[in-house]
Amino acid sequence: MTAEDGANPGLDAPVRDEISDAWMLAVADAARQLGRERVHVWLASGQVADVRRTGPADQPVAWFAPTRAVAAQTADGRDCEAQVETAVVLGLARWSPGNLPPQVSSWFVRLHPMGLALHDPSGQVFARGNVEVSTEWTSAALVAGVLAVYGVADPGTGPEASAPVPQRLIHARRAGLIAAAYVPLHY
Repeated sequence: MTAEDGANPGLDAPVRDEISDAWMLAVADAARQLGRERVHVWLASGQVADVRRTGPADQPVAWFAPTRAVAAQTADGRDCEAQVETAVVLGLARWSPGNLPPQVSSWFVRLHPMGLALHDPSGQVFARGNVEVSTEWTSAALVAGVLAVYGVADPGTGPEASAPVPQRLIHARRAGLIAAAYVPLHY
């Protein structure tokens, strides 16, 4: 990754330690208690948001976007967004431009009556949001899995503020505010 990618190099090389991980988990949990996530659901082509095609159907994407960012600093002095950092600590991968997210079977997305929920490896709901999910999206997700994305939608005040959701995702990835993985969909 280079400076031309628009990424913050300090967000790309985390140094793990148990004290800052535990603190980050607590900060992110407190932040999630205060607000809900917005969920954006769409079928992405291979060109949108750098996702891979799954054959004839496009990749089902579910982006769980916290309503507020929580700026934090790790014990080693690195700036980060606490909620995204927590997702990384729990096993999602930081999704930077040019990289594909990994397949992760320990996380999953589940349909609920009003939308979708993202479950962490312990089976607990990590993020949830109300959204209308089409049968086309659900069918594709049952076959191909879901590109589960978690991170802050930080449109700022520039032209990206009114950009379509997939373009805002690209901007957030460049800012280091996204964690993601290909996960299964459960009913």
